[in-house]
Amino acid sequence: MSITEQYALDTWRLGSQQQAPPPAPGTHEAKLLWAWWVARKEARDQLGPSARGTATRTPRRRARRA
Repeated sequence: MSITEQYALDTWRLGSQQQAPPPAPGTHEAKLLWAWWVARKEARDQLGPSARGTATRTPRRRARRA
């Protein structure tokens, strides 16, 4: 049984019992990713502008065809 089929079955079963449907598959990961992004942004804001500097790289040159 796929995740989609299991979710549909759980939604139908809980709906027939007048209960709230379960969260959609993948929403937990999205919430964790968003929380990580916010925490990272707050940490960078506390460290100041010096933490936002990116590493310097030498520019890559494209090979020219002769």
